[in-house]
Amino acid sequence: MGDETVKICSAIFAVILLLSPSFSQLKGPVKTEAGLLSGITGRDASIQVFKGIPYAEPPVGNLRWTEPRPPRHWEGVRKADHFSDGCVQNFPKGDFPKSEDCLYLNVWTPAKGKAALPVMVYIHGGGLRVGSAREALYDGEELAKKGIVVVTLNYRLGILGFFAHPELTKESPYHTSGNYGLHDQNTALQWVHRNIAAFGGDPNKVTIFGQSGGAFSVTSQVVSPLSKGLFRAAIVESGGVGAGFARTELLSLENGERAGVKFAESVGAHSLAELRAIPAEKMLFDGSAESNVDGRFFPASPVTLLKEGKQNKVAMIVGSNSDEGQHLFRSPLPPTEYAEQTRKTYGADADTFLTLYPNDSEEASKASQQRMFADRMAFGEQNLAASMTSVGSNVYLYYFDYLDEGSYNSEPATLGLRLGADHGAELPYVFGLTNHWKAPVPDQDLQLQNTVMQYWTNFTKNLDPNDKGLPVWDAFKGFDSPIMILDKNPSMRPHPRAGQAEFLRSHAVK
Repeated sequence: MGDETVKICSAIFAVILLLSPSFSQLKGPVKTEAGLLSGITGRDASIQVFKGIPYAEPPVGNLRWTEPRPPRHWEGVRKADHFSDGCVQNFPKGDFPKSEDCLYLNVWTPAKGKAALPVMVYIHGGGLRVGSAREALYDGEELAKKGIVVVTLNYRLGILGFFAHPELTKESPYHTSGNYGLHDQNTALQWVHRNIAAFGGDPNKVTIFGQSGGAFSVTSQVVSPLSKGLFRAAIVESGGVGAGFARTELLSLENGERAGVKFAESVGAHSLAELRAIPAEKMLFDGSAESNVDGRFFPASPVTLLKEGKQNKVAMIVGSNSDEGQHLFRSPLPPTEYAEQTRKTYGADADTFLTLYPNDSEEASKASQQRMFADRMAFGEQNLAASMTSVGSNVYLYYFDYLDEGSYNSEPATLGLRLGADHGAELPYVFGLTNHWKAPVPDQDLQLQNTVMQYWTNFTKNLDPNDKGLPVWDAFKGFDSPIMILDKNPSMRPHPRAGQAEFLRSHAVK
């Protein structure tokens, strides 16, 4: 047999293997509650991607500011081959189409035939005002290659997602208004619970994860009784309830309604019909809409629910980064005013505070205030870890302190100070995106990426991040116990800012 014949036979055999059931991807269209879907092949032939899957009816017209409803059924096979529009917003960076018709999700799956793989559902950040599941930073393919079914989702933002008003409360069968974006997330989780098996996922092995506003959202789902049983684990990255810039106490429903009335007056709208007729793009100037304690999604404030042990008992990874304020902190006080404010706030303990946060030069003062932003985040995440541990949850606490050698963390710092890992700096390592940076990617970056991805996916699979070949990550045991420091040499060590975090905690910083 000649060489050419051997090559041809080998090629034919390879094709047969690829087409055989044991090597094939999901067979034919995927059947969901609302209809049949066809996906596309990912960059890697082993991954199928389904983009723009509707999980709720479009919240437009009279459905603006109502809780999400089930998606409409469709006939035939719907092509899930492109991302949906993002939800309406003022996005400061990038450009993608936006629409009120935005309640869609995306699925990446490595499943072959009938599988029951663990599922990771990502809730994007952006302060509940901006962001989209279509952003390249949240591409789920590399995680899917680790044997995970990955889901990303859109949810209503800003005034369209969190507007409260007395007339909306009166209209609601639950006598609430606002928090529509959080209800969207909950509805997407319900969709996952009912439909993900068709994509090879196990509805009983769902982990939700999110960063920044997405971390606040994840914590919100953890404390809401409406989400009980929809996931067994959560990963909270830089933004859990009460952490850093996240509000410790939410608005009351009444205060949310007052803000809504004020907005309606500002635009000259005298009825819900008039409010719903305003083009969405003309309402984006308003930034007053926030989540509120509505008595339904939040029976009480999230902090109260955590203190009283009324949250859902789920395993958790939680942590923050070493320089969260690198771009988010923009308005330092002058040294003199900083010192005055410190003495007013801490009285007899002001000198102790100034030892922890020096103020002996303008540069030192700026650095201290920027570091305090990150420390507030850190002690907030520690408090969350303690609250979850108190109800019997296994919790793993981390501190991400890696200045990458690649390109993600390259934007100039707002105050010109780069003191550690920026807000969101861990995301490329979680999603495996250093593989798509400009070559060559330093080995150290790739090593940390591999470690972080293994921790996150091991946790999703086993409720434990540990595995052979990885540095041991012990569960959280208390404020004084070592935590996982994710840097160039990941290991269990004392928190590098333990003294600062303890001072803030003991002085009840909000």
